[in-house]
Amino acid sequence: MAIYEFEGNCPDISESAYVHPNAAVIGNVKVGPHCFIGPGVVIRADFGTVCIGLGCAVEDNCIVHVEPDSVLIMEGNIIIGHGAIVHGPGLIKNNVIIGMGSIVSAGCEIGSYSILAAGNPAQIKKPLDEKLHTYVDKATELYRELSGRYKKDLRLISP
Repeated sequence: MAIYEFEGNCPDISESAYVHPNAAVIGNVKVGPHCFIGPGVVIRADFGTVCIGLGCAVEDNCIVHVEPDSVLIMEGNIIIGHGAIVHGPGLIKNNVIIGMGSIVSAGCEIGSYSILAAGNPAQIKKPLDEKLHTYVDKATELYRELSGRYKKDLRLISP
């Protein structure tokens, strides 16, 4: 994995988090316990601060960045889908799924148990029912478990 200090700011990554070797984490980034940071992810906190809470998953080829002197907070049990872009400042509350290819722009706040469907533009479709609440809980649990499995059993077999 490519972990970079920038202007004295070093990423703070929990021992139980998994960061793929082909991800880049730069600057003032905090990655909480049991997080999964997938291949091709770039988390760049060269201007501000990015805080990724307990059990979050940032899937393959996502970009997470933040504007000068600002903070992006991802509380916990959040999945950022493949190829999504999240640009802070902003707040993503607990138990949220950001769909594949979605764009979350600076200044957004996404409430708990929200699902931002894949694609653009975002539209409010309906309130989440119990079935979707269960889906969010199960999906984030799978990624918390996957971070441990990757830390334990992922092996490069050919460069």
